Amino acid sequence: MQRFLQKLLSQTGKWGRIAHHAVLPECRTHYADPGKFPEAIESALLAGGIRRLYRHQGAALEKLRGGEHVVVATPTASGKSLIYNIAVAEALLSHSEQRALYLFPTKALSRDQLGTVSDFLAALAHHPPLLAAIYDGDTNAYQRSKVRQQIPQVLLTNPDMLHYALLAYHAKWVDLWRNLRFVVIDEMHTYRGVFGSHVAQVLRRLHRICQYYGSDPQFVLLSATIANPGELAEQLIHQPVTVIEEHGAPQAKRHFLFLQAEESPSAIAARLVVEAARSGLKTIAFTQSRKLTELVHMSVQRMAPELRHKVSSYRAGFLPEERRAIEQNLASGSLSAVISTSALEVGIDIGILDLCILVGYPGTIMTTWQRGGRVGRGGQESAIILVPGEDALDQYIVHHPQEFLGSHYEVAVIDPDNPEILKAHLPCAAAEMPITRAESELFTEAAAKMVQQLTSAGDLRQSADGERWLAAVAQPHRRVDIRSVGDSYTILTASDKEDGKWIPLGKSDGVRALKECHPGAIYLHRGQQYQVTGLDLENRVVRAVNGQVPYFTRVRSEKETTILEVLTSKPVANFIIRLGRLRVTEQILGYEKRRLFTQELLDQQALELPPQTFETVGFWLEIETAIAQAVRNANLHFMGGIHALEHAAISMFPLFA
Repeated sequence: MQRFLQKLLSQTGKWGRIAHHAVLPECRTHYADPGKFPEAIESALLAGGIRRLYRHQGAALEKLRGGEHVVVATPTASGKSLIYNIAVAEALLSHSEQRALYLFPTKALSRDQLGTVSDFLAALAHHPPLLAAIYDGDTNAYQRSKVRQQIPQVLLTNPDMLHYALLAYHAKWVDLWRNLRFVVIDEMHTYRGVFGSHVAQVLRRLHRICQYYGSDPQFVLLSATIANPGELAEQLIHQPVTVIEEHGAPQAKRHFLFLQAEESPSAIAARLVVEAARSGLKTIAFTQSRKLTELVHMSVQRMAPELRHKVSSYRAGFLPEERRAIEQNLASGSLSAVISTSALEVGIDIGILDLCILVGYPGTIMTTWQRGGRVGRGGQESAIILVPGEDALDQYIVHHPQEFLGSHYEVAVIDPDNPEILKAHLPCAAAEMPITRAESELFTEAAAKMVQQLTSAGDLRQSADGERWLAAVAQPHRRVDIRSVGDSYTILTASDKEDGKWIPLGKSDGVRALKECHPGAIYLHRGQQYQVTGLDLENRVVRAVNGQVPYFTRVRSEKETTILEVLTSKPVANFIIRLGRLRVTEQILGYEKRRLFTQELLDQQALELPPQTFETVGFWLEIETAIAQAVRNANLHFMGGIHALEHAAISMFPLFA
């Protein structure tokens, strides 16, 4: 690491100028005395090389033994997963009929944690064996049936499957609900914004089903460091929680370098990946988009062909078996570097990494440290390098690094009582089990009001005696997309082994499919180019053939926003801020062909694709005509100014939400 850093600092022209080099000192270890464990747990811990617990682990276990709901908010690689595995193991050793439900935000994280929990349960040497299993979108029909028939002691899934499969068909999971002892919510900080608001309502429905079957599970929530872990946890589970924040895990010395880029950030990032790999360092580079991930990967292959099999891209849209192979190769050390979107941001075990390259500021302080926390997990010296984009916020941070380093983490915000969220989940709750009048009297004012609105709209039906509300349709769950990603498209490519056969290449979601997989598009996948030859909108299938060309494609589109209803207004300074219901229509007009690596415009083509429309709630700023005219009279660019204002507002949003 020291040799790599010296090279970086001495050859500044190659990487741009080093604007600031911060050294973050190591943190000492603080241990706890959690008391005596059952002999089986003591043996399992020793088998895993664990002789003592850290301060936050001991504190959390003490509160869990007291029956409290707990949220643990400590840095990455501080051993949070051991807390819930020990707590669950203690319960299962006393009552093996009890069950635990582990919720992870991604399928990849569920798969990663399955190995950890299975190994820990096996080390308990209990007879009969204590089992763990996954139930998610990658679980085949045979395995799903097998899991339902013999529900394991620990069931790993995600909020999507809890919503679509477990709660919607709760009668198939009676043993789980009756015996549910723990609900573990890992990576809690990811449940913010619209997604987090949806998850909060899913968890309220979970609690409702548990009450019906006679259980009252204890919640264990784990989070990266955020400003308000207790508030977010209580909003998610709608119950009081105890917060554990003071951690005792060690942390080795870290370096944080802020670069002042003098050329394309992707080119600099690719050069850094190559140099790090040649220096023997294991590297992860985070980009802000899927396309940029692939372009950096292609640049690395072009600069260093010998690294072709030592570097990989990683993003959503890969086949499950591809994702798992990359994860395994990272963990085993056979890969030198991975270029990823946010898909590897959460705590998958990807082995011992030394260097984190941030290709553009991630948008929040919380996300920056979360990504930076992927390196140095083995106790070795590590480094984080920020390669700024052209965005004004990126440039500000590079020129004011101390402000960033001294800043507090952002607040994670959700709004479970948002009318659009309630409108989606109340019919689901009523389909699972009729909503009673006694129950509705305990609802929040917003939820009670929405019950009446849904009844008037015909989405809920009230019983003749007025005491119950039922869903108007049998399965409203399918209408509710808690991640707002839209329908999934399957991407097929021509087999090189059998003529006329098409095999799966990847997946794309919603409007992204039209932007990345339109006819003529160059679809980038693991550093390879595929030319899209067909887009079947009805069956949601994309066909692409392998084709090496000297360009990539980028769509041209325009958006039109229609105000459907103004909900509230507020004067601010010389402007009026309004909140209301909006309809947004995006029309893809065509695409550009741009030369690889230089982005030179080569050609433009028109496209005829259907417009994509969705309704949402948003706010806008009304600018008086006189102000606009005054700007123009001063020979300033009004449209450019409001475009800059838009980007400034987007950059500031994380400070508030």
